Amino acid sequence: MPAPRERLKEIPLLVRAVRTTRAVRLSTLRALADAVHVGRHKQIDAYLRSHAVRKLHLGAGEHVHPGWLNTDLNDFKREHELVHLDARKPFPLPDASFDAVYSEHMIEHLTYADGQQCLRECFRVLRPGGRIRIATPSLERLLSLYDEEPSDVQRRYVRWSIDTLVADADAYLPGLVVNNFFQSWGHRFIYDEQTLREALAASGFVQVEEWPIGQSADPQLSGLERHLADTPEFNEYETLVLEARRP
Repeated sequence: MPAPRERLKEIPLLVRAVRTTRAVRLSTLRALADAVHVGRHKQIDAYLRSHAVRKLHLGAGEHVHPGWLNTDLNDFKREHELVHLDARKPFPLPDASFDAVYSEHMIEHLTYADGQQCLRECFRVLRPGGRIRIATPSLERLLSLYDEEPSDVQRRYVRWSIDTLVADADAYLPGLVVNNFFQSWGHRFIYDEQTLREALAASGFVQVEEWPIGQSADPQLSGLERHLADTPEFNEYETLVLEARRP
């Protein structure tokens, strides 16, 4: 005896209805995708036409910077301020069209391979002489929580991290902090300075330099960091910032 699903396929009207519903659904999805695509290109074109100095902000999230093309994979209910951009894929932007690229606590959400793809795209869209600034958690500083004689800030960072971020912890241990860092927030790859420097160099960048939070020799790259704004001391502890130039 045919299965119920097979018997349903023998009813012509039902088959046509299902096929029509699927076609309408696919058509609607395509129309929505086309609308998003068209809307994004209008936003990008408007920005490029209206800004002589062009600055690309990747993974802006809730931290929108005036004068920048603020982009993110999600809209964070700020559709009019954020342009949809998937940093894992080719950017919908012209070659050599930007003076600066910035991301804060974004690249660690990509795999290493996707991070390399992202950096190559950053290189492509930057003008010669353009600069990139990346702020990301530092693997070295996380591991330094295991120092035999931790500093006062390290002790307080462990306590704050566990109290704030680690549920059901029964002790203040670096292992809890490190494991949480690798498992939470969709993190995929945590960089140390050496690895991020090599990733930038492999993408073609030169003059890779480390900078403190909020500081840069380039005024347009100063004062950008917003991560952990309520606890800046801990942001300074956990965050690595590197800048580099497209030759």
